Amino acid sequence: MNQATGLVFRKSDLHVHTSESTCYRDRSVTDEQIVDAALSTALEVVGITDHNSVASLDDIRHIAGEKGLFVFPGIELTTRSGHVVALFELDTPVDKLEDFLDSVEADPEGRGDGGAIIGNSMEEVFQKIAEWGGLAIAAHIDRWPIGFLETNEPRQVKMSIHANKDLSALEITVPEKKGLWNGGQVRDYPKKYACIQASDAHSLNDIGRRPVYIQMDEVSLSSLNLAFLEHETRIVFPDEYSETK
Repeated sequence: MNQATGLVFRKSDLHVHTSESTCYRDRSVTDEQIVDAALSTALEVVGITDHNSVASLDDIRHIAGEKGLFVFPGIELTTRSGHVVALFELDTPVDKLEDFLDSVEADPEGRGDGGAIIGNSMEEVFQKIAEWGGLAIAAHIDRWPIGFLETNEPRQVKMSIHANKDLSALEITVPEKKGLWNGGQVRDYPKKYACIQASDAHSLNDIGRRPVYIQMDEVSLSSLNLAFLEHETRIVFPDEYSETK
């Protein structure tokens, strides 16, 4: 809580996998264990973002709801130009998300597989996410070889991805560069963006290891979008959070 303004900052990890992702380290891990691991690190909000899959969402949302953890249903989509995290409203039905996966040409045989490249381009995915009522986050943008900045795409393609109107935020792994991305100060990438960091958890021990504090008085997709738009005051990293208290 920022006592001066009354803003409530919620400890969040918006990029968490379950054992439905085939690259999960221990696929015997249960959804309840994932929820408990999140709560044990004092997380209030998570995004469940399996690779090209939403198979675990109903069970984990049910468990989380009983234990007081907010879950944004999401998907990590693999495109030729990099990975994208799509987040949707808390109560979005799984059937709708399955239809969304069909719309971006995610092969049913590749559900859960981070190596399965979907048919749509990265920018087409941004557009589809927006059309289906979600928010698009470019995942781990500075991680080789699956962040869009570290792929083999031409620089002009990367610049176009960064400038896309339907991209809402950047997930970064070098927190020291947050201010540069927030301020549009990275060469050839002038658009200002909200930045998050996240665990990209593929094990229980990973959950919450890179949290972000997001000001959301009410946890909802519209509140998250507002935080992205007003990121200067509504999104802080752990080293900044202590200064707001």
